[in-house]
Amino acid sequence: MGSSVLLMAYGSVESVDQMADFLKEVFRGRPVREETVREFQDRYRLFGGRSPLLEISRRQAAALEKLLGIPVRVGMRHWHPYIADVVREMPEPIVSLSLAPQYSRFSVGEYQRALEAAYRGKILHVDHWHRQPRFLEAWVERIRAGMARHAPEMLLFTAHSVPEDPDDPYPRHLQETREGILRLLPATPPWDFAYQSASTAPLKWRGPDVDSKLKELSSRGVRKVLAAPVGFVSDHAEVLYDLDHLHRGTAREMGIQLERCESLNDHPLLIQALADAVREVA
Repeated sequence: MGSSVLLMAYGSVESVDQMADFLKEVFRGRPVREETVREFQDRYRLFGGRSPLLEISRRQAAALEKLLGIPVRVGMRHWHPYIADVVREMPEPIVSLSLAPQYSRFSVGEYQRALEAAYRGKILHVDHWHRQPRFLEAWVERIRAGMARHAPEMLLFTAHSVPEDPDDPYPRHLQETREGILRLLPATPPWDFAYQSASTAPLKWRGPDVDSKLKELSSRGVRKVLAAPVGFVSDHAEVLYDLDHLHRGTAREMGIQLERCESLNDHPLLIQALADAVREVA
């Protein structure tokens, strides 16, 4: 067992007043247009003006610390509390655990590099935990509850898009997550998969994207879709805005009712999955 655990995530503002500084951090110090800042502020106001990501991550950390009996802290890549600041007082070895279950060098890899740049002690990395049995079981519970509420004609798995890279295991990990969930869900409606939340950076991003998939489903006569964002574990902008507002609005224009499974957040099975992932490397 390691001496401490660092849960890592992207980071997000807790007030729209912080948006300009946050976006400057995300864009690596490059100037950010006022229109862009206002656009993002308006997005956040649609779900209360703040992201619950840090609050949820701290609840996850507290539950995991209770289960493991060692210190568990939260560090963010792009906002407070920064990874570099949090690790100063953490005993080694540190088990690094990204709150992104599937590995991509553009997500988990970036968190790990930020930690390695800030900390010279011993680090035990959890590279991925997308097949942890309790993680899969937690999603099965959420999907079953969503199907009971909404009776969908189609189950749509989603995950954050990343730039295309033939050597990145991310698409395979997502496939393994879907397969693991479906093995535990013998009675489901037809299912499909799409990526979401691609950046505007001039790169080739993985697809298909959610809007393209919704257009395809509409052409096939599908009218009720349940989204299961299995690439995420917490409520944050990519879920609360991208799925709940942006894509839901697009779906409505196509005559589709798009609903979403509840996020895992601090589901007890998720906390057990995180603990199991820590024990495997430590």
